[in-house]
Amino acid sequence: MKQISVGFGRGQSVAIIGPNGSGKTTLIKSILGMVVPESGDVTFQGKSIRIDPFYRRHIGYMPQIGRYPDNMQVGQLFDMMRDLRNGSGLAVDEDLIHAYRLTDIFHKSMRTLSGGTRQKVSAALAFLFNPPVMILDEPTAGLDPLSAEILKEKIIREKERTSCFSSPRTS
Repeated sequence: MKQISVGFGRGQSVAIIGPNGSGKTTLIKSILGMVVPESGDVTFQGKSIRIDPFYRRHIGYMPQIGRYPDNMQVGQLFDMMRDLRNGSGLAVDEDLIHAYRLTDIFHKSMRTLSGGTRQKVSAALAFLFNPPVMILDEPTAGLDPLSAEILKEKIIREKERTSCFSSPRTS
């Protein structure tokens, strides 16, 4: 990826569209601090992310492919994330947990889930803490049409957030 300068404002939805290998996921990972740019800086609310790593708590992230501990049960994963992120007693958003009926599979280990069900878990985790910024990397990839529609409706309802979406270029 060569020289890029971009800004996102509250209530904006931004789509990053391009062919595979064009740098969409790398840009997202740079914003999240998972990849360090060779030059330049990434700022969040006017502060360099190198100085303030706690900015991530303001971002809901749905990866293109969610990777979770294989032996962990779905319910344990949600409990762990609540323990890690919700120390301040923030209200949680369980809309997608209920819409996808994930409580019905809380007893199942992550390794037994299909790719589409892992995507549902990723979506529910991204929205769980009502973050003001959402980053969704190819969010409907692997979802069946009904589940994709549920997610799209959720995104539309939450449009006051700053949102960034990644999608492969379509013909």
